[in-house]
Amino acid sequence: MEWAQVLAIVLPIMLAIIIGIIYNNRRVDDLRSDMNRRFTDMNESINQRLIDSNESTNQRFESINQQLTDLRSEIREIRMMLVGFLKKEAGV
Repeated sequence: MEWAQVLAIVLPIMLAIIIGIIYNNRRVDDLRSDMNRRFTDMNESINQRLIDSNESTNQRFESINQQLTDLRSEIREIRMMLVGFLKKEAGV
């Protein structure tokens, strides 16, 4: 086998390998950009869920705080009524 025949066999094979590598590299880049987009979408979704959860938690705390404030004022009223009643009973 002469060098011309070897080159005639090897060059198309090498060319096919190089083209295959370039094509696969392009596909890997496409896959990488698709995965990056998916991770970005997932991060945005998780961030939105955390924001919603925080807002819900804040609303619950505000509601509980308002209920405690109402209870305190009702307890003050009851205490004042009891003090008035005890003063009246004691004749003061």
